[in-house]
Amino acid sequence: GIAVHPTQKPTEILTPLIAYSCKPEGVVLDPFCGSGSTLIAARDLNRRAIGIEIEEKYCEIAAKRLEHAKAQAA
Repeated sequence: GIAVHPTQKPTEILTPLIAYSCKPEGVVLDPFCGSGSTLIAARDLNRRAIGIEIEEKYCEIAAKRLEHAKAQAA
């Protein structure tokens, strides 16, 4: 997808890192979640995730990205 945050990481890079480092029953914490790439990757792996972001516009973008991912998975 198109990057919407200046330091956005591709989910293709984050997915194997989360799969390796977080057990399926674990929780991923991203204290600087930006546009939500880590949250999307965690969701794709059926991991729970907590994202924290100080800028409201990026919180809204992350929420929209998660909703879109959820709708596509359905």
